[in-house]
Amino acid sequence: MEPNYTRAASLALITLNTNHITATPVSPLPILKHIPGVLVLSFESVAGELGMDRRCVMDMFGEKNQDAFTSVSIADGKTRYLVTYNQHLPSSLVQRALARELGHIILGHDGSLPEDIRNDEARCFAHHLLVPRPLIHSLQASGLRITVEALGSITGCYDYCLSCMRKQPPVHVDPVLNRAVRDQFMPYIHNYFEFQRYASHHDSSALADFGSYMEGYEE
Repeated sequence: MEPNYTRAASLALITLNTNHITATPVSPLPILKHIPGVLVLSFESVAGELGMDRRCVMDMFGEKNQDAFTSVSIADGKTRYLVTYNQHLPSSLVQRALARELGHIILGHDGSLPEDIRNDEARCFAHHLLVPRPLIHSLQASGLRITVEALGSITGCYDYCLSCMRKQPPVHVDPVLNRAVRDQFMPYIHNYFEFQRYASHHDSSALADFGSYMEGYEE
């Protein structure tokens, strides 16, 4: 069994489209809070509710889940999710962690798939949500030489996030969906061009390399 990267990427763009996201950085928290059957709490809030030390709560989720964790329960045919996250992390890390957890929920992960497949699909969703390829394509088409710093200021994703993007496998998303997302970002892109044009021409170091992330992109 292989991860369904195309479905993950497509659902990320559909999420942007249906939530009328028109600018970056994308904040997953408001999206999560508006999904029926999803409760979002910080580790600190959970600790307060349980009368426990915050560190004890974090330890409950395990060493791999120190940024965010989603638990799922199914009762009476209804699926409910509890998303907990570490609010003391830098905002870019919280953004990335919650985007991943949002991916698990949008993709309908309920524990039936192997953990590695669930995680790979959720990470793919997160990257396409936070750094939409239609946005990157529009920036590239403008002739901008995009630095890592410029990409970070636009999307909130810096070196680590970019290195993960380069490892994303090629996906073929419906061109109509690509165009819809591009069009909703277009006013934002136009407003941002002048600053980024200045920044990219005055700092050509660490130019962003998007690797396979943009391979197979179609409109």
